[in-house]
Amino acid sequence: MKLIYPAIFYKDLESEGYSIVFPDIGMGATCGDNISDAYYMAEDFLGCALYDDYIEGNTLPKASSIDDIVIDDDKFSDMDLSFKTMIDIDMDDYIRRTSAKTIKKTVTIPSYLNEMAKEYGVNFSRVLTEGLKKELNIK
Repeated sequence: MKLIYPAIFYKDLESEGYSIVFPDIGMGATCGDNISDAYYMAEDFLGCALYDDYIEGNTLPKASSIDDIVIDDDKFSDMDLSFKTMIDIDMDDYIRRTSAKTIKKTVTIPSYLNEMAKEYGVNFSRVLTEGLKKELNIK
């Protein structure tokens, strides 16, 4: 599922860095050492912030219109170089990239398939993983 939220990038006064705030995402913020790092960190923060609710099927925060977002002067940022933008994230892709953990699963199959598969050296984990990806339309 692709999601998009407005973000405010506050340019640090004393460095090349940026602090990033998502007005629609309750708590927290992130930062980057430069603009490229800031965009990367913004996407990662968004994924982390939405992860639990997305996995559990809870309602996600509604994204505001970027036109409704106001950049407040925080006295710590260069307001001339601070800006607002939209940050998008594909949550399914984010989960795949960040969740490499594997689990052990017990399955029940007909004994003749088990014997034939062992004889042919079939990797059960690979076959099950590929089958589940196909069934779920995951590339």
